[in-house]
Amino acid sequence: MALFTLGDAVDLTDVAIQKIFLKETDLEKKTYFDKYYHVEKGVTDRLLKDSSLSGLGQASRITENSIITSEAPVQGYDKTYTQVEFGKMLPVTKQMWKFGIQKRSLERVAQALKNACLRAREVLCADRLDNSFSTSYTKTDDAGSYTVTTTGGNGVELVSNAQTREDGGTNNNNRITDGTTVNMDFDYDAIKAAHRTASRVLDPKGQKMDVKYDTFIFSRGTSPSFRAQEILGAIRAGGKSSIPKSADNDAAGVPAFATIELPYITTNTDYWWGIDSSMKNAEYGLQYKESQGIQLEGPNVVFKTGEIQYKATMLFDIGHNDYRNIGGSKNTNAS
Repeated sequence: MALFTLGDAVDLTDVAIQKIFLKETDLEKKTYFDKYYHVEKGVTDRLLKDSSLSGLGQASRITENSIITSEAPVQGYDKTYTQVEFGKMLPVTKQMWKFGIQKRSLERVAQALKNACLRAREVLCADRLDNSFSTSYTKTDDAGSYTVTTTGGNGVELVSNAQTREDGGTNNNNRITDGTTVNMDFDYDAIKAAHRTASRVLDPKGQKMDVKYDTFIFSRGTSPSFRAQEILGAIRAGGKSSIPKSADNDAAGVPAFATIELPYITTNTDYWWGIDSSMKNAEYGLQYKESQGIQLEGPNVVFKTGEIQYKATMLFDIGHNDYRNIGGSKNTNAS
């Protein structure tokens, strides 16, 4: 166990140094996960399972003196969320606390534990997008390596052209495509393709759903995110200016959209996604299920040594059952 001792930060007890600053990233001042996850707090069970029941198809004609047709709903897919505890501890020797931290008025170093949890939560949530074209991935943290399964209730990854349907009908596709090119790079034609892809998503009975991607998600500081801002600028100009890098003057043909730029996508930084924000609810899309928010505990004093301990913990699980409010692209213009 790492123990914060006088030798780890000798400047804290150096009387020749008058100012000591606690430096941490500013990212923790805002959250991102709740902009693309449906958040449910107050979960009281370790295992939380959801399912669904479909509606019905379309009504049929009733010809004279004939029997009205009947139909039954179909069972939806099950998804289980299992609460996982995450946390970190800061143990400090009595002398470091008394002559280093307290003397320098750096007691808020304990708050860094809360930030460590905030950071972990954002990374874990973003990992589901980073690995949205896979059924699992390997995660490594201070406790070691473990496998994270990312499949939805239908046993398929978050973004796929083989999203099985509850009634056994033709698979849905939520890989963004114009019908010929898949995994399109983000541009004017890809936005149109995203709307095309969303419009073809069918419900459990094979009926149209009117899914509309109104928000696009990017890794911050990447070509797709910059391109989105360029296109938005043309859209806001009301079609009076041409799409950047194009002679076309048809910006007004694309509806305005919102963007989410994530600083936590670290591997597949060129991937991008579209979501229907009106469907960001308990039924569709990525889910965050929390039984305990971030809690800072301490100080706990070890009687034998005087060591002072602080810790921060949280309990939650993430995942998805139904993929229907989201689509994605690898930004490669290839399969």
